[in-house]
Amino acid sequence: MYLIYMMNDMMPTIEETATAADLAQIEHEEWERVLMVWQARERWEAVEAQHGPLLTKTEWEQHTADMNAWFDEGILK
Repeated sequence: MYLIYMMNDMMPTIEETATAADLAQIEHEEWERVLMVWQARERWEAVEAQHGPLLTKTEWEQHTADMNAWFDEGILK
């Protein structure tokens, strides 16, 4: 057990090994991910504006209640 802990203590952290280029790449990928989520939300809002919501709040609550009951019955067990 001592050797495992000693190895963990000797392992470098991300802060010790990441270069400026690595950190810039991570930041860029996070920015792209956020942008994709924003664009998807914007497209969905445009679809809802044209066609209305997929389900009303009442319909969604009924759907989730039905689905939860279905799972509780053990259909997928």
